[in-house]
Amino acid sequence: MLDTLQNQDTELDLLDVTKQDIINALTIEDIEHFLESLGVTQIQINKEHDCLICPTICHNPINEAASMKLYWYQNNKIFKCYTECNEAMSIFTLYKKYMALNYYPISDDDAVDYVRRTLKHLIITHSTTAANTTIDASKYKFTAHLPQLEEYNPCVLDCFIDKPHPTWLKEGITEEVMKKFDIKFSISHNSIVIPVYDINHRLVGIRERVLDEQQIQEFGKYHPVTIGNINYRHSNQFNLYGICEHQGGIVKRHSAILVEGEKSVLLDDVYYGQFANSVAVLGNHTNKYQISLLTDILQVNEIIIAFDKEYDSWYDEDAKQYRKIIEQLCHTYRGHASFSYIWDYDNVLKRKDSPYDRGKEVFEHLYKTRVKVR
Repeated sequence: MLDTLQNQDTELDLLDVTKQDIINALTIEDIEHFLESLGVTQIQINKEHDCLICPTICHNPINEAASMKLYWYQNNKIFKCYTECNEAMSIFTLYKKYMALNYYPISDDDAVDYVRRTLKHLIITHSTTAANTTIDASKYKFTAHLPQLEEYNPCVLDCFIDKPHPTWLKEGITEEVMKKFDIKFSISHNSIVIPVYDINHRLVGIRERVLDEQQIQEFGKYHPVTIGNINYRHSNQFNLYGICEHQGGIVKRHSAILVEGEKSVLLDDVYYGQFANSVAVLGNHTNKYQISLLTDILQVNEIIIAFDKEYDSWYDEDAKQYRKIIEQLCHTYRGHASFSYIWDYDNVLKRKDSPYDRGKEVFEHLYKTRVKVR
């Protein structure tokens, strides 16, 4: 299916559309769609001044961009940063900056390629006008241009031992499931080793769950594994943990459950086996690349947000704020699939619990009472 999508996109590359053609045709709505494809959720449109305002993703990673100081102006089609950068830039330059900040440097051609694919209607409109021909826009289904992550040699996993750790066994993750996901143990690091595969079963990263309390205080529970002088990190935003192992269940059920961490994916596999359909964003945010993996490649119709509980009781003020964030995420991407989210009305979870942490019966209760976004 990946090859089919790539072949469809090749047809667009043949259209004679320059960078300036695309810039000239841009509208505020196009820029809004472009930013949403990068995972930007805070977007303000000022109709009086014909401009759009968004966080400073030009010099802050997406998860740190908070200052609403990046403007896009309709009159000159230029982004202008009014803080650290203090410079004007095209949509292509901004995308290059964004990718470099998020650990995936790209070329000028890559930037143009992404914008052209994200805003295909501009290419179609221009080509039809210039050549006086008719193009069936419906066959060019939107697909985020997914970068190819670096592949690591799986032989490196031989450095670790096949030993299910008692900590995870006690939490309900079986030895069979840990073997299925290639979970290892590092004696030297005293950590649980978690290989990360992409949709084509390529090893694209290795993470570890540190067990030593002093290391946890210094570095946190989870981080990429370093062996020798190689750090086996990967760009989380371009992949979903478990998409390799669970794509069968996702396709069967035409739905996917987005969770925060690896343990939830493993517990889902314990509960449902071949019908498990959860994937982890390895954080508490998702973006267009990850949504595209599910909707455009695996043909998902419904996405369920099942992030960790970040409140004590659903009626608390912090719960209301957290719910707004979840609903905004759903609304951002609901044009690609129907969305729902798990909400703990009955307080069956503790704060920081995953919906999977209290057992299969509790999870099924939460799943059945999930909130559907209209």
